[in-house]
Amino acid sequence: MKTVKDTNEQYHSRGEISASGLKTIYKKSVYHHLNQIRKETSAMSLGTAIHTAMLEPDVYNSEYYVVPKLDLRKKVDKVLYQEHIEKSQGKKVIGQEDSDIIQSIMRNFNHHELAKKYCNGIVELSHYGEYKGVPVRVRPDVMNNVGQYIADVKTCQDNSPRAFRSDIYKWAYHLQAAAYSLILGFPIENFRFIAVETKYPFTVEVYGLSEDLIEQGINAFHSALEDWRLYLNTGIIQGYKTNETAKDGALII
Repeated sequence: MKTVKDTNEQYHSRGEISASGLKTIYKKSVYHHLNQIRKETSAMSLGTAIHTAMLEPDVYNSEYYVVPKLDLRKKVDKVLYQEHIEKSQGKKVIGQEDSDIIQSIMRNFNHHELAKKYCNGIVELSHYGEYKGVPVRVRPDVMNNVGQYIADVKTCQDNSPRAFRSDIYKWAYHLQAAAYSLILGFPIENFRFIAVETKYPFTVEVYGLSEDLIEQGINAFHSALEDWRLYLNTGIIQGYKTNETAKDGALII
């Protein structure tokens, strides 16, 4: 396994299958993965900024520029806005509202000792190699060789146990935990999600996976990986899957 400290953009430009790609295959199909268009949304931009603030605060302070809230209908505010844009050259611009959200999150994070513990390790390091003969790539938020754990920061609107378990199923986070752990050789029972609310009261929680979610995540990972292997070896693209099919081949839902 080759490890590289590259950028997020460089990582996503590679051809090896990623955990994100496998999640798309598992939730949809290989076809959807191949035709997926990666587009940065405002929620994704906020999530990236939150990741940076929590995992690399020095980088956040040096690379982000906060533009205060201004009324662009007013001439004086238009002038101020242009001045801020000029000052922000070479940095990532973030609005005052998002900056306030991040500051609220950081206040809760800094009082959460367990969350801080799991943000301690090697941050945003890309890994390229093979898993069972399939070219793969993974980029965990945090990897700690001493503690033998991997941690991943997830933003959400509700990080209560019931809501976040629902998010795990919805976004196939359990597959991601299995992919990272199996590919990098870490115990999946040590995998931790740091769930961060982007809505008031901006709380932070740490979650591990239950035995049933671990089993489901491993099975989902292997299922998606085999669909991708089939495509690589034969060009055959599997369609949707369900647990049961009718005699005529129809999917039972």
